[in-house]
Order: sequence, then structure tokens, then C-alpha cells
Amino acid sequence: MNARLAVLDPGAPTAARLRPGRAPGRPRTILPAPDGSGLVLDGHILKAAGLADRLGLPDGGSPARTTEQARTAEQILDVALARLGIDALGGLRGDFALARHDGRDGSCLLAVDAMGHRALYYAVVDGCLYAASRPGLLLGFPELPDTPDPEALAYRLYDLQHLAPERTPYRHINLLPPGHALLWRDGALTLRSFWSPIPRRSVRYRRDDDYVAAARELLDRAVADRMPETGPFLCHLSAGLDSSAVVTAAAQQRDRMFHTVTVRPDPTVAAIHDPARHFIDEWPRVQPLLAMYPQITGHGVDAGLPSLAEEEMGGFFWSRDLPLPSLHSAGWLYPPVRDLARRLGVSVVLSGGYGNATISHDGRLGLADALRRGRMLQAMGFMKRRARRGTGLARTLWHNGIRPLLPFGHRLTRRARAGLPANPWADFVGVRMDLADRLGLSAVDPTPPSRTGSPDLDRQIAGIEAMRVRRAGFGFLTTADGIEIRDPTADLDLVEFCLAIPRDQYHRNGIDRYLARRMLAGRVPAPIAAETRIAPGQPEWFAWADQRRDWIRAELERIERSPLAREVLDVALMRKVFDDWPASAEEAAKPPRVHLMRHALGHGLRVGQFLYRLEKRND
Repeated sequence: MNARLAVLDPGAPTAARLRPGRAPGRPRTILPAPDGSGLVLDGHILKAAGLADRLGLPDGGSPARTTEQARTAEQILDVALARLGIDALGGLRGDFALARHDGRDGSCLLAVDAMGHRALYYAVVDGCLYAASRPGLLLGFPELPDTPDPEALAYRLYDLQHLAPERTPYRHINLLPPGHALLWRDGALTLRSFWSPIPRRSVRYRRDDDYVAAARELLDRAVADRMPETGPFLCHLSAGLDSSAVVTAAAQQRDRMFHTVTVRPDPTVAAIHDPARHFIDEWPRVQPLLAMYPQITGHGVDAGLPSLAEEEMGGFFWSRDLPLPSLHSAGWLYPPVRDLARRLGVSVVLSGGYGNATISHDGRLGLADALRRGRMLQAMGFMKRRARRGTGLARTLWHNGIRPLLPFGHRLTRRARAGLPANPWADFVGVRMDLADRLGLSAVDPTPPSRTGSPDLDRQIAGIEAMRVRRAGFGFLTTADGIEIRDPTADLDLVEFCLAIPRDQYHRNGIDRYLARRMLAGRVPAPIAAETRIAPGQPEWFAWADQRRDWIRAELERIERSPLAREVLDVALMRKVFDDWPASAEEAAKPPRVHLMRHALGHGLRVGQFLYRLEKRND
């Protein structure tokens, strides 16, 4: 038995590892050794002290531990796995990936945290197990082929990776799904889940305020656990609920000074937004919040179109690992935050990426729950604000109340009669129709499966499951360039609490995101807690695409000449969308053109680039 682990050495500064001209970390080989077992841990384990107490061992430190403490944490974990096996993983909290060789039987255990903050990819070739934190590192082994997997790319283009979480764009490389362990013994693989978002308990309190107090306590603790013990750190801060919740939770640690970063739209181009639904510049809106907390230093940074150098080999958007999801979507957020963090000497950034699926879940399918249980007064309460906002009672009743209760077959029949695919996004995906039909992707019901009896809880669970796989797939972005992004809203204790409380804690009397708004009361200015609009994602997308129109044309021509790309993509549709280029940002923002440009062309272009570069074409 031979198991090889290729990870970037957690003990070395990441910035030095990834600086241009420097080679990545060397692969580490785990082999049977005279002294028995060996463990490699990437990331951090929370509450290691509790685990140590149960095992009668010393404390294991915190995420910001010293090198000596890190070794202690690994020793504690090594003992726990030796004594309890995979059962030890269910009690672990933190962001981690690990590999452990057992000297007693020659087996190897791989595991990743439940929420996808760290990733492990693995492959089996000629009876040998290979594992790495990125696919590109595995491809450094010459015996591993880089054969693409068209079907996995089709799932990715449909944003349905969670239906095939193990598959990657490479046929011979698999992703270890979040919350799973893989045991390799005697040449055989055993995959086992040690955590599931389906709740195992219910949380019921006598008073509404108790839910708010409990959620605040869990979030405050999650933020404190993820703050570095010393030195500066940075928090994302928008004018929305989730990042505001994280920032104000950090501010409860009154002895800590810290920084926030708010990304403003590119001031040099027109931004697409709907004033009724969006607020376009968040920086002025967060000023009253910053004024409440003197320990916070706020920074507003402008988004900017990344340079073409970032599109070339070694740049931010060129990766052997995975195709990014769309044109410049990551560039709107990561480069300005990364650059500010470097200037401030920050290595930890706190964000609230999971918030929409946890503390600020909107609870809108609670209407279906109320109808299912025959609670008509509660159902009428769900529709109050909709009536005030003029969104239409009939539309709300159908989409949030009746439709989620109908069986999939009924919905499929209705859409078929109207000449529509079961999946409403099927017309906007640049995948070859024969490939999509073979996989049945156009017929995938986007409505979450019924597993708990509550349409709203099923939807919340489905959102968490999809985000876990998506986060794991792009985990390399959260630990790149010496900067680690940590998300307290994905704390496992907080997630389990949010899944266990009653549905009316998320939506009541027409107020959505009811829990988050009450959590923020008194911690943020009232307009932020009451805001129903959102910031548009990458509002400059068309202006930036328009500036790069010649470059997009050249990339599309390369894709059209690539046999690999034509095997996956509907290049005729992509060409049609490109040739029908809008004359203005206003035209680009109108459906269905906005979906065709951003999905069929934008997502398709990234996958096409990945494939033709994989082909090693030199034209």
C-alpha cells in the first residue's frame, strides 16, 4: 500500500509559496514508518481543549495557535482518531482537511470539515492513493492523467455540482465531499459521511427573545473563535445583514481593534442595477455603523477590471484546478480585498458567506408550511408585506405557497404543456443538448426534495448542501496569497441551531429574515436592520465585458476550434449570444439576454478556456 499526500505546507508562509517564480510546496509522502502512524493537518480545529479533556490530553490551542500549539493539536487529533476512528470526526469543529496513516494496519484516512472550508481531492492509480488540497497539485504526479470529464463540467455549468459532489473536471480525480471521510485499506476505498444538515433535534423556547439571545451568543462565540489571537484582522462589511452581523459580533470583543473592507462599484463605468431592488454604493450606507464602534477602522475600496495579465498562466483567473464560474465575478471581490489585506499586514479575513442559508434565511416557503398545516391566519401573515410592496398576492401565493406543495410530476407536466423544460435555467446554459439530455439535467427539478415534511426547511437544507460543495470546489480561493477567509456564519453549532428552530423565526407577519433583523436590533443603525433591498452582484459586469469584447471574441474563436470544448459546449449558442451584443447596459440587463450573456456565454467561456488550455493548443 502506498498513499501520497500533496498539500501546501501549512507551516510555511503562503504568500512566499505562491509568489511568481517560486515553486509550490513539495508533495509529502505518507508511508509505513517504524514509529507507527502519521497525521497531516491543514487548517484548524476548534474546541480542541474539550477533545483533549475527553482523552485526558493537553489543550490543543486555537485557530491562531503557534507552531508548537499546532503540533499539540495534531497530536490530540492523532490520538482521537487512533482511539475512536471515524467516530471522532463527528465531534470536530473547525476548518480542516487531514490525512492520517495508521501504522498498525497500513490504512489511510482522509477527512474534510463539514462546511467545505478545506478541500481534499484524491485519485487511485495502479493501486496507489493520491490526495491533495488542489487538483493542480495532483497533476504534478506524472502518473496521474489530466483527462477531462465532460459530464462533470456539464453539472458545473448547470450549477448542479451538489448532485454529483465527488466529480471534478478531471475524470481520474475526485473531490472528497464536505463532512465525509475516506478510508483506504488493502486497496479498497470506503466513503462515509460523518455530518448531515438534516437536523437531529428541535430547539423550542418559551419566548421569542430566547431565540435571538441564543443566536447572538452562538455567533459571538463563532466570531471570537475565528479571530486571530494577536495582530490585525479584516472583516467584509457591506450594508447587508450577514456581514453586519459578523462585524458587530467582532465589535463585542471591545478590547480588539480591527479593520473592515467595503467594496464599491468601479467608478469608471456604468453599473447595472434596479433602484427598487438594489442599493448601488454600500460605502456611504455603512458610515453610521462604523461611527457606532470606535474600535473599527473602515476602508472603502473600488472594484476594478483585472488586468489581462491575470488571465494568463499564473494569473488569478488561469488555473489548472477548476474553471471559475463566470467572467470576472471573483475579480470584483478578491483582488481589492487581497490588496488591502496585504497593505495592512492582515492574514485573516472574516466574512458572512453562509449567512443567507443560516442566520438570515428568508423563510419565504414558510407560507407553504402554514398552508400544509392548515394555519390560515399564519399564512395571511406571510403575505402582508408582499401586499404592501405591490408584488402581487396571487404570485406570492402560487410561488411560495401552492407550488412547493405540488409533486414534481405535476410541475413537470405544467411546464411541458407550456413548452418549457423542467429546469427553468436550461435555456440559459451553454451545454450541448445531447449531453444535457443524456444526463437528464434539463429535467432536474430545482425544487428541493421533501425530506423533513417542511418545504421551507427542505429549501434551507438544500441551500446549505449546495453551498458546501460549491465552497469546497473553490476552497483554494479562501486560502490563497497568504490570506485565509473564515466564515463564522458557517460555524457548525450555529448551523445546527438555525436548522432546529421553528420556521416562523425566519418569517413572520410579512417580515422576512426575521431572526437576523432581530439579532441586529441595537447593534446596527435601524435602516440596515430594516433594509429589504440588496447590493447587486458585480454591477459592472456588462461594462467590463464590453471593454474586453475583442478579447472575448478571440477566446470564443479558440473555443470553436477546440474539439474538447465542442464536446461539452453549445458553441453555436455562445456565438449567437456574442453576435447579438447589446448596444447598452440597459439592454444587457433585460431578461432573457442577461441570463444568456452571463451564463451561456460567460460561464461557457470559462469552461471553454479550461478545456482548450488543457488541450495544450498553441494557436
